[in-house]
Amino acid sequence: MSVAEQLEPSTTPNDIQSVFRAHVAYLRGEPGGRRCMIKSAKLDGRDLAGLNLHQATLFGSTMTRASLEDTDLSQADLFACDFSAANLRNACLNKADLRGANFTLANLTGAKLRAADLRPGHILQWGEEVKRNASLADATLDGADLSEANISEANMAMASAKGAVFHDVVLHAVNLAGADLSGADLTGCNLKNANLTGTNLDGADLSGANLTDANLRNVDLSKANIETANMMGAIHRDSQRPLPGEIEVMLREHSKWIASNGAMGSRANFKDFDLEELDFSSCDVRGVCFDGANLRGAAFVRSELFLSSFQGANLEETDFSFARASGTNFAGAVMAGAVFISTRVEDAEIIGPEGIKTGRSLFARFRGAKLNGVNFAGCVFDGADFSDADLTGAKLEFAKIKRANGLG
Repeated sequence: MSVAEQLEPSTTPNDIQSVFRAHVAYLRGEPGGRRCMIKSAKLDGRDLAGLNLHQATLFGSTMTRASLEDTDLSQADLFACDFSAANLRNACLNKADLRGANFTLANLTGAKLRAADLRPGHILQWGEEVKRNASLADATLDGADLSEANISEANMAMASAKGAVFHDVVLHAVNLAGADLSGADLTGCNLKNANLTGTNLDGADLSGANLTDANLRNVDLSKANIETANMMGAIHRDSQRPLPGEIEVMLREHSKWIASNGAMGSRANFKDFDLEELDFSSCDVRGVCFDGANLRGAAFVRSELFLSSFQGANLEETDFSFARASGTNFAGAVMAGAVFISTRVEDAEIIGPEGIKTGRSLFARFRGAKLNGVNFAGCVFDGADFSDADLTGAKLEFAKIKRANGLG
């Protein structure tokens, strides 16, 4: 692992265009040519379209909202550069050093990033090493070519990469939550430990991809090619049991809502829906409203139910095995014959709007629920309210009970 020197104050030349002209002369081997070697330059909003900056050094520079359309930045040193909201349409960044670079909201439509290095950057600041992950969050990469690039640990949440080529790309531990990869070529990709919650993979080719331990909650794999993909340890839905189209879209929009902290997408609301026998297993339904819905015989195996609400719902014979029900509201639900084998029923820690812990938590609630014959075998209860619930015939073998009100 290499560590870059501390970022310096701006060293932007007075006549930046003369520097770029000298660089072109350098590339051509002409007299007076001089390679571009700039650090921490302020180039925000500049028109740099169509320039030949092959092998240039722009270490730590900021180019926010700059025009770089058709610009050649191949093999350039762009370590920790800021391209947020920049126009890089059809730009060439092949084999560029983009460690720790920021492309948030950038337009990279049709760009070429073959074998580019987008791994985290490690920078010395005041004697301390700071890790900076590359960001492509909310960026547009439609039709871009990223073949053989290394994008490990980058943030690509909400990015649009429709029809993009990710052939043999390293996407280890990348955050792709809410991204649109429809029609993308992901053959041979390494997506180990990647977060693909709510990612649109319709028409995507994942043959030969490594999805070991990846998070594929709320992803419809029935429309993707996952033949020969390694799915070992991945959290994913059964591709043979897709949800109805309307439900798939609502869950995908819900994932965007979560990934963007409510700025995009929309919260899923299934209040009073007829969802009988549908399979929500391995879905992320945090904060979803199922109040009054008919979920008889449905499944939520290994699902995330953080602050979800099933108040007054029909949950007869519904399977919640191995799910995590943190702060979930089952008050007044009819749950005869439901299954909670090895489910974690616990408090939900309340986080404020800015991601700061409030110190408050919310119990899971079964108040007044009809729990006749419910199977709680192996369930972990760490904070739950069962006051006025009917527990006739409920099975509690091997259950671990802590701070549960109304549960003996």
